[in-house]
Amino acid sequence: MKQKLTWMLTPLLVFFMTFSFAQEKTVTGVVTDQSGLPLPGVSVVVVGTTNGSQTDFDGNYAINVNQGEKLRFSYLGQKNSDDECWSFQYH
Repeated sequence: MKQKLTWMLTPLLVFFMTFSFAQEKTVTGVVTDQSGLPLPGVSVVVVGTTNGSQTDFDGNYAINVNQGEKLRFSYLGQKNSDDECWSFQYH
């Protein structure tokens, strides 16, 4: 009976562990121009989704993304930039 219960619970454990690895993380940062000045009002969007954010007066932004997704930064008068979220830092 105990062995049968173990065989039933193991797939469930594996199933729940896969969800823990696919969680969204909050990415934060500061957008600056070539001279290091912060850019307010830059659009930050996850490519292929409607999930987006905008930088504040000091160029700060925060957005939820999954590992491997790309962020698109766009600003009036500037070239768009796509950057991949390939790693996260945990605090």
